Amino acid sequence: MIQGLINYKIEIYTDRHSITGELTLNDRRLSDHINDKVELLLNLRNVTVARLENPTHPLHTMATAVVPKSAIVLAFEPFQKAIPPSNRFYGYVKKEQHEVFLIMDGIEVRGILHTQGSPDYRRVLVNAPDAFLPITQAVFHTAAHPDLAIRQDAVLVNSQRIRFIGNLDIKSPTMPLPPQP
Repeated sequence: MIQGLINYKIEIYTDRHSITGELTLNDRRLSDHINDKVELLLNLRNVTVARLENPTHPLHTMATAVVPKSAIVLAFEPFQKAIPPSNRFYGYVKKEQHEVFLIMDGIEVRGILHTQGSPDYRRVLVNAPDAFLPITQAVFHTAAHPDLAIRQDAVLVNSQRIRFIGNLDIKSPTMPLPPQP
């Protein structure tokens, strides 16, 4: 591996497919790369594509593929060997945590949205500074398998694919909250 290049495994969900592959980043975090406004595509290697209705049955595997960022509903890094942290241009800014429920194209997500101050969902949907928002302690369901809960420490959701977002009432009976660390 060339100094500064980081190889990530990534899992992408569109409204109908799951795509797994490898992404090479130049000394950046996945969230920084996916929110880069200059590059509109993700170039993947060792790619597998499956329909959400049957995720264990791959449609195709290929050496390389390209995914437009606009087609992505949700993305995350599946568990993998620890990757050294990249250099961050900005320092850490403490943010408030808000339990949210999101409805997107074919996917429902429950988790924690981190914002500076109180959440302004109009800003999130219309003028979000980043196209992909991190949701931590995420539990998500697909329309193809609504009874299957997928848990991830963090997911990136495409703000342009959000159809509903709201603060979650702690007493909501629909889906249990992920365990707190």
